[in-house]
Amino acid sequence: MIRGYVEQPSPRAGGTLTLRAATDAPRFRVEFHRCGDGLTLSAKSPWLPGADAPPHLPAHDWGRDGTGPRGEPLPAWPGHELPAPAEPGVYVAVLVEGDDDGDRTDPDRTTPDGREAKALFVVRPAAPSARILYKLPLFTYHAYNVSGGWCLYDHPQPGDVPGVSLHRPGGGTGATPYDVTNFDPYDPTPRQTFVHWDGRFVAWLARRGYLVDYCTDLDLHRDGEELLAPYRLLVSAGHDEYWSDAMRAAVSRHVAAGRNVAFFGGNTCWWRIAFRDAVTFERTGFWHEHGPPENELTGVSFRNGGERDRDEHPEPVGFRVQHADHWVYAGTGLRDGDVFGLEECLVGYECDGAAFDRAAGPPRVPTGEDGTPAGFTILAVGDCAAAGWGLGNRAATMGLHSAPGTVFTGATTDWPRGLDSSAAVARITANVLDRLGEPPLSPSS
Repeated sequence: MIRGYVEQPSPRAGGTLTLRAATDAPRFRVEFHRCGDGLTLSAKSPWLPGADAPPHLPAHDWGRDGTGPRGEPLPAWPGHELPAPAEPGVYVAVLVEGDDDGDRTDPDRTTPDGREAKALFVVRPAAPSARILYKLPLFTYHAYNVSGGWCLYDHPQPGDVPGVSLHRPGGGTGATPYDVTNFDPYDPTPRQTFVHWDGRFVAWLARRGYLVDYCTDLDLHRDGEELLAPYRLLVSAGHDEYWSDAMRAAVSRHVAAGRNVAFFGGNTCWWRIAFRDAVTFERTGFWHEHGPPENELTGVSFRNGGERDRDEHPEPVGFRVQHADHWVYAGTGLRDGDVFGLEECLVGYECDGAAFDRAAGPPRVPTGEDGTPAGFTILAVGDCAAAGWGLGNRAATMGLHSAPGTVFTGATTDWPRGLDSSAAVARITANVLDRLGEPPLSPSS
């Protein structure tokens, strides 16, 4: 068995990275696969010496010596300095165990997903090379990552240190997410992993020929406005739940400077987090209870949308259109009152909404009582109440506002699943990227 992680979640192209790995094999090698429309082998390492090391606690830096819950020593996981791939993008390191006869394991190279033998990381360009920056939700991945025994959804035993570390296996792939048994009837890949949401979006961007740079939450947390300044549009998709103060402030200033954000996801900016040290973070509370409500940035909140957990509410929910003459709907052929995304069960598994008066309209208009900006335009409503679930107002509200930059929200975690199965979802997504970012390059360019 082999497990590992890249110590720098986003090394620069042409630079170096440190891969830390523990294995019971005498040696191993690394294959770097770039994620796009499938996995493309980019580079291979030579054989590296194998060495085993015990799991550490979730709040530990596994690259340093530690102490276990009974005082036992936990040696640091061995590190191997390797050249980072030359081409920017999202990568999976595939770890192949070997011996004197060569390879003795054969990891699945058809998918970025896996419970072991894989590690997700981003290669950032030496200098910005696009107008669109896509952020992977690294903090959310790790919040659900149970490497070491628990995650932020477990209750540590007395004496355990709360919080989770970024320096351990997992963070998108290569470990087990907390709700791996929470089966999605519409997508068998495990939730809270790269393959379930972000992988679909990254593949779609590649097929459509979009020129995109990639980063992680940690980059945004550390570099803030300096990171965002060269880009016209920041994109987030799927499940981007965990946000630090530094992330929130940087994106708010990005919008105030006239630049744009597109949230093709749900449950966005729900938990507020703080770092205890350079690599370990913990929850400090919900944003709407312990800071400015997330609506002030996103326009929407999970507390007025809700969760279709597991397969307990299988009735599909789509979006009902209003303001069909808006530029977001250009080329879709949709009219007011039409519903899109119903067959895909587009709304869920978690979704966000703005409070509105259900007795008034259509068109629905935000009341603003939950912190949604007065200028937020509701473009579509996914009525969760009719399907028997939801929180608060129990309706997802796709829409946007400008302050003065534009913030768009798809308001559902499962938006990426609709990219390949719903012509309306694909066209709306392209309209947003093209209007707020830049037109795509041709796929052959």
